[in-house]
Amino acid sequence: MTLINPLISYERALELVLTHLPAPHPERVDLQSALGRILATDVYADLQVPPFDKSIMDGFALRSADVPAVPFVLDLAGDIPAGTVFDRPLEAGQAARIMTGAPLPAGADAVQQVEKTRLLSETKIEILEKVTPGQFVSPAGCEVRQGALVVQAGQVLGPAHIGTLAIFGKARVDVFRTLNAAVISTGSELVEISERPGPGQIRNSNGPMLIAQSHNLGLRASLFPHLPDDRKATERLIESASSLDVLIFSGGVSAGEWDLVHQVMKEMDATIVFHGAAVKPGKPILFARRGRQMIFGLPGNPVSSFVTFELFVRPAVRRVMGFVGAELPKLSARVTKDVTQKPGRRFFKPARLRFGADGAIVKPVETKGSADLAAFAAANALIIVPPETSHIPKDSSVDVILLEQFVLEGRR
Repeated sequence: MTLINPLISYERALELVLTHLPAPHPERVDLQSALGRILATDVYADLQVPPFDKSIMDGFALRSADVPAVPFVLDLAGDIPAGTVFDRPLEAGQAARIMTGAPLPAGADAVQQVEKTRLLSETKIEILEKVTPGQFVSPAGCEVRQGALVVQAGQVLGPAHIGTLAIFGKARVDVFRTLNAAVISTGSELVEISERPGPGQIRNSNGPMLIAQSHNLGLRASLFPHLPDDRKATERLIESASSLDVLIFSGGVSAGEWDLVHQVMKEMDATIVFHGAAVKPGKPILFARRGRQMIFGLPGNPVSSFVTFELFVRPAVRRVMGFVGAELPKLSARVTKDVTQKPGRRFFKPARLRFGADGAIVKPVETKGSADLAAFAAANALIIVPPETSHIPKDSSVDVILLEQFVLEGRR
């Protein structure tokens, strides 16, 4: 048995994935549930900020023209705590004690901070330093004009955006919908992680790994029981999960007689967009559509499964959840040792990236192949080796993909 399609390049495979995606769908959620989501509609200011001329210091509101020289004594007309409005205009020769954030009284045009004054009595305040018009005052609307665009559609909502939306009364906001996904590990050799494997058996490590990767993307993902190499069981599972947005299979997509996932999908009228890409690791990667549902068939070897998830599943589901920059970030780095490969496929070599005094430095992580997840776990990056390249010398500049592990480690 051979793969359904001839191998296509990594670039072509990713292009096919991104051009066969369902459109993002918006939904309205409470503001406190919107962190990390993508805003679906522009938000405009329903009021100006600040809504009034306000003091930006604790001090004394006054008319700057009333202080021709310093020191100078003014009459105290009262107090203006934050959240209150002075009930009358400030008259010539008067000052009012004012708190940070409180509105200036009518007639006042400046504030002198409390450290530059001296209280002479309950009714007299001495101004010790010169006052200029507008001093320590934020004019109404100086930050945001009413009707201005304050958060643009497509923005990933961080804590500051949540606060901004709260300023403008957005208790509920329109964001792109989070996708529901299932992770299914295939293979009759699998046992649960709580079991001790018998002869010919292995624990299901791919399922928990792919669930963790899915949750990192913001997917609502569930780990299904592992699927034996059985045609009817595969059919029943695909049918039972037809309401989900994404199915992520691990294993069952290679060229063996018992690799049933792609065979069953074809029989169930799924559109197989491509099957097989010139990438290492992960050659048997499969992408299909069944109605609106996206189906990914990842290779069964753990490293292949991890890498193809990051290369193909990540950009696809992030796009459908509204993200524009959906792929992992890339940069250039100096490689610390030679890298070799057999030409023909784009090689994503596990590596560790760090920043030194002379910039980004990347050290290859050696593994014993695409099943060696324990060694691969040391990686926080992938070196990109072009398909026509067999040798990259030590100290060369290479392109590197940053894995999420790099961020989790907090490395700089």
